[in-house]
Amino acid sequence: MNLIACATCKADPNSLIAQAQDLAVIVMLGFLMLGMACVALIVFNFARKQQRAAASI
Repeated sequence: MNLIACATCKADPNSLIAQAQDLAVIVMLGFLMLGMACVALIVFNFARKQQRAAASI
């Protein structure tokens, strides 16, 4: 995959900028995972409350 990228998109792997770009991608993926986990938790809680409400009727 690195063979396809040009020098504009992917800097020298040993440079500080390339390392910062790689870390930025990892941080963004972490925030995305956190956001998706929050959405999943909200949906899970709504489903659980709905099941409790249906069982009490």
